[in-house]
Amino acid sequence: MWSKFKLGCAVLVLSFLLADAADAAKENVVKVGFLGPITGSNAAEGSAARNAFLLAIEEANKSGKYPYTIEVIVVDDQSSENVAVAGAQQIVSDPTVAAASGFWNSGPAAACIPVFKDAEIPLLIWGAIRETLTNAENMPYITRSAPTDKQENIPLAAAVLDKMGYKDWFVVSDIGSYGNGNFNAFKAELAARSIVPLGEEQVPEDTTDLSAVVQKIKASGAKAVYCGSTVAIGSQLKRQLFEAGAGNVLFCGISGMKTSDFLKIGAEAAEGALVVSPGVILEDTEAGRAFVSRYNAKKYAEPIGAFTPYAYEAALILLNALDSCGEAPTAAAMTEAVLRSKTEGIMGTTTFNEIGQTQNVAAYLNVVQDGAWVPLEKSEYQSGQRKFGGR
Repeated sequence: MWSKFKLGCAVLVLSFLLADAADAAKENVVKVGFLGPITGSNAAEGSAARNAFLLAIEEANKSGKYPYTIEVIVVDDQSSENVAVAGAQQIVSDPTVAAASGFWNSGPAAACIPVFKDAEIPLLIWGAIRETLTNAENMPYITRSAPTDKQENIPLAAAVLDKMGYKDWFVVSDIGSYGNGNFNAFKAELAARSIVPLGEEQVPEDTTDLSAVVQKIKASGAKAVYCGSTVAIGSQLKRQLFEAGAGNVLFCGISGMKTSDFLKIGAEAAEGALVVSPGVILEDTEAGRAFVSRYNAKKYAEPIGAFTPYAYEAALILLNALDSCGEAPTAAAMTEAVLRSKTEGIMGTTTFNEIGQTQNVAAYLNVVQDGAWVPLEKSEYQSGQRKFGGR
């Protein structure tokens, strides 16, 4: 059993009591877990997600709607499977935990799923996109409110392959579960259009020197590069392509790169990077604008990232389920309540299908323009004032 599995690794577990003075005095406490990378190379995305999740719980505690105080156990999984598993064990060992939400990285998510299943505690995935994380075998304990890697790659492929018409491709990813899933998903989109990549490369997740890959890209004659990795590799690949004089290719990829950390390579090097984001453009909806306003009012160090809204949405789903479970929510009751839930959130209505995957799937494209991420449809690239590389 996972409860007997001992790991020799340090875990940073922080417990936040989100309540005002009156609520803090209550003896009745219900706990939920949150897992994500708070430190390390993916900290910007994980920390912003944590902020949003805690914001939703704080708002719920202040509302007076719940006859108990909701406490969040926050685990910094450091994008590490071992650290994540130890943190998950910490969460499930607490008898007052009714549910958990977690993961930006698919590897830690996959490693922790058996922990939550064995403990019979529901886990709602807010960010990890490997398609196989939600399946019949993981029912009813594992659900996901974010889209899968396949669902993210479809709109990106439609834009760059069908609408823009790029044919000469070099495909890059890391060898981890996240990178490999995206690598295969985009290659499937190419194959469906009878396009054979001019080259492909998969690198270790901790790779920083991509000069050999850059030289292969240049030698291939590719006019477009797909990167199916996280910001750690994606930003360095974009920077090194620019520095090697290969900035005249279209650089596109997946949502793992749409973070503030990507922009740290400099406005000139980052310019024109095109990535897909899950969800909707928050500024285009009343609920989205309200969320942005409340988030920014907190003056968090981390700006809203691609999956920040999904973490907030995950908290709303758990809160909705808690509300349906009465005054003493149990993990067993929450398992069914989450799966059967219908939640009106900042990105629309979320319900789950027969394998626990969200049925609310949306995505849009973003481009770096003058050192900032801008929705493609609102950019000068869309209007034709600026041109993508490879033309």
